[in-house]
Amino acid sequence: MPPRRRPVPPLLKSRAAALQKRLRVADLDGLLVVEPVDIRYLTGFVGDDSWLFVPARGTGLVILSDSRFTTQIERESPHSRVVIRTGAMADAVAGLLGRKNIARLGLPRDHVTLGQRKKLGKALRGIKLVPCDDGLIAQRAVKTDDEVKHIVRAGKIQQQAFEETLAFIEPGMTEAAVAAFLEYRMRALGADGVSFPSIVAADANAALPHAIPGNTKIKKGSLVLIDWGAKFRGYCSDMTRVIALGKMKPKLREVYRVVLDAQLAAIDAIKPGVPLRAVDQVARDHIDKHGYGEFFGHGLGHGLGLDIHEEPRLSPLAPKDGVLKPGHVVTVEPGVYLPGVGGVRIEDDVLVTPRGKRVLTDLPKDLDSAII
Repeated sequence: MPPRRRPVPPLLKSRAAALQKRLRVADLDGLLVVEPVDIRYLTGFVGDDSWLFVPARGTGLVILSDSRFTTQIERESPHSRVVIRTGAMADAVAGLLGRKNIARLGLPRDHVTLGQRKKLGKALRGIKLVPCDDGLIAQRAVKTDDEVKHIVRAGKIQQQAFEETLAFIEPGMTEAAVAAFLEYRMRALGADGVSFPSIVAADANAALPHAIPGNTKIKKGSLVLIDWGAKFRGYCSDMTRVIALGKMKPKLREVYRVVLDAQLAAIDAIKPGVPLRAVDQVARDHIDKHGYGEFFGHGLGHGLGLDIHEEPRLSPLAPKDGVLKPGHVVTVEPGVYLPGVGGVRIEDDVLVTPRGKRVLTDLPKDLDSAII
């Protein structure tokens, strides 16, 4: 006899209800959710290689998975209905929907591959497959108080790990060795894992915004850019700091001040209703005014949550009508990268509150603190 399902937790019920309302407005009878983070958001189940069927009405959400996850689903999502498939996913979907009155089935247009859609089309004869925007990206962008607490906890872990790493670094160590120690300490301090592979980039490598830690050795006088993050209960944090061992070159000191002032000005501009592009422009204008505009090529920041890169985006490419809302958590991370010399990026996580903002990360970032 299958285990008796528990009542759906109120938070998950409200998340599903918001999605189901959008499905009804779009005249859909149901939706297939295929992204693992979206399935986790709606059910609490953390596994992969599984799909979720969401009906437009009722509480009959169904996880479609396989025997590897049977016990895990019972533990993480005891309220969910489950289909444990033994064959192809498309066949399992057909078996499930054959017992339901489904005429129009939504498929998230950004997540279902052409191959998956072709297989579903063959298996679901008589059901119209409708590519759609399920709205979950925008829904997940607005965090609850509990979600913010998880992000804050992740930030506390990553900050403590960073402070321990500063005490660990010595001349002669490689970038890779420092990155490994930093990630080990985050795990040891209670992180689920890392938000992304940590960046530790010394000297000229710091001019590469997404440098991969390698065998480059950190020397006395080296400038080191460290971009790292921890996960706690699935929620990501993200920070960047730049340090110098013993001294910092005058040119890089100048760049550091410009980047820090740009970051502080952008954070000061954050509040509900402010256009996403406008916050980016504050930092971009300051960097451009000091002659480094051509060396700041990426957006100012991004949303944080179950994914390391979520909505909203603080960028010149953000939607023209996009604005900050209470509950948004964004990074603010201007940078200047001088090829062959080095780079400076300073990053913190910021919550948009009903009346303004709250900076969630608080490691020192003045110039004096950057020299160890």
